[in-house]
Amino acid sequence: MEIEKEFVNAAVSFCEKFIKPYERKIEDEGLYINDILSEMGALGFFGISTPKEFGGLGLPLEVGVNVSLIISKYSGTIAGIIGAHQLAVLSIQIAGSKEQKEKYLSRFIKGTSIGAFALTEPEAGSDPSAIKTEAVLSNDAYIMNGTKAFITNTGLADIYVVMAKTDKGRGARGISAFIVEKSDVGFSFGRKEHKMALTYLSNASLSLNDVKIPKGRLLGREGTGFVTAMKTLEIGRIFTGASAVGLAERAFEEAVEYSKRRIQKGQPISNFQIIQSYIAEMKTKIEAAKLLVLQAAKLKDEESKEATLFSSMAKYYASETAVEVSRLAVQIFGGYGWVKDYVVERLYREAKMYEIIEGTNEIQKLIIASNLLRKSANKLAEEDYRLRKSNK
Repeated sequence: MEIEKEFVNAAVSFCEKFIKPYERKIEDEGLYINDILSEMGALGFFGISTPKEFGGLGLPLEVGVNVSLIISKYSGTIAGIIGAHQLAVLSIQIAGSKEQKEKYLSRFIKGTSIGAFALTEPEAGSDPSAIKTEAVLSNDAYIMNGTKAFITNTGLADIYVVMAKTDKGRGARGISAFIVEKSDVGFSFGRKEHKMALTYLSNASLSLNDVKIPKGRLLGREGTGFVTAMKTLEIGRIFTGASAVGLAERAFEEAVEYSKRRIQKGQPISNFQIIQSYIAEMKTKIEAAKLLVLQAAKLKDEESKEATLFSSMAKYYASETAVEVSRLAVQIFGGYGWVKDYVVERLYREAKMYEIIEGTNEIQKLIIASNLLRKSANKLAEEDYRLRKSNK
């Protein structure tokens, strides 16, 4: 437990030294990003929950989640890059062979390679089974064709975990996962998307034109890609929730500090009841969201069946909290909250992303409801079975 606390404290020290002094240049100009990523890799931040046998620290997922929360308070861009990178790491941890893990995880952990996860397509977002990218086996390799959209870390990443159909007639069960390398012939990038926030968090399309993927880069077996993706995104949602909480904490801290400095009618606005009500609301929601995120991480560490339910609840509630808390922060700043000189303006724009990525909040509600209704149905079936058995 002591090493876990030390690592979280180390994350704060790292952010204070390497991110905080350069935050505006990182977010507004895209400077120092590669240097920061290299330093993080050298210090072990990319291998927190990766098994020791592959060069990681083997710490609980909860530690990595806490670190993500801290980083997102300082930089949404760095947090976003790491989040997308982790999806590639997790995919290979979950489905990779020993050889694949040995080859790629060590590079990911050291930060010598950055990863990306490619599932979304122009016509397949919330419904992954609708993807059209295909991979056809030809002798000792798969020939892949298709287009991916809104892929985070495009261009920056060296290694891409790409989902493709190997059997078009089987829907989700016909999806397989592959490792695609940046240097593969026929693999190219589209233009970067111009977004409302996080300008230097690269999002772009991927084009795969007769890309030859050796059989050794198939992740798991054919047809198991959808399962790999869902297991990966389940953990990804916990990290997304953590990043949303980190953003909300930053917005809260900025707003509280400003409310104590801003003078109206001869007194700080923090003395006004309406501002105090905002502060109370913000802090309560942040703490509730944080507890939900950490509970989801704890359940995943315990391999609990409840992890799926809680990861979706954590992502859903934390992202809504980020939007609401950053909105109230802007409200406390008043007109200044609408000015780019103040960080809350940027945080308010960034917060919206968390309601969309890793499965929209509408999808999360469906997952939550499905889990709860299934539990209820199972409980009723068990009670019915016990009742019939006792009547015999």
